[in-house]
Amino acid sequence: MVPRPWQVGALAAVLSALTVGLASAQLGNPQGPGQAVSQPPAMCDQTVSCTYSERNALGQNGGYRFQSLLVCGANCTTQYWVSDVATGKLLLGIEPVRGGGLIATGRQANDQDTHPPVRVVVPDYGPNDPACCPSGYKETTYTYDPSSNALTTSASSTIPSQQFPGWQELRQQLEQQQFFPVFPGA
Repeated sequence: MVPRPWQVGALAAVLSALTVGLASAQLGNPQGPGQAVSQPPAMCDQTVSCTYSERNALGQNGGYRFQSLLVCGANCTTQYWVSDVATGKLLLGIEPVRGGGLIATGRQANDQDTHPPVRVVVPDYGPNDPACCPSGYKETTYTYDPSSNALTTSASSTIPSQQFPGWQELRQQLEQQQFFPVFPGA
């Protein structure tokens, strides 16, 4: 029997919530800079290294929580999550991608706008691409749909590798378009 899409989605949400809860329990929950937490247990004993990072876009009414996990072995991949701060609901999950990507958030339109657009640019490896060299970069813009409390794709395109300007130039282009890097790419 093939699982229905809602079953797969529900399982992914539960696993994500457990993972986030486990990471929070392992890392402690400091209330600000300079506050010590207990040493967490090893989280990467099966890999060469891993790095967890979290950014909270907090406004008066909450906003987004951006999370990433970089895992390295023979190669490195990065996985990303965007959730709602107020509810903890996973709004967007980006599968592990070799080389990592760029996650940016748009400017808030006003004080009530806690969910501005999110842009994601990740390497897009073809089946025959070597680990060093993707054939393109997938750029996707997500907008928040309050009725479903979800981020939905509003635009998507692929930039061929030959036309990719590089991460620094891409960050500058996005900033000119009022998008600001949360995770700035390689």
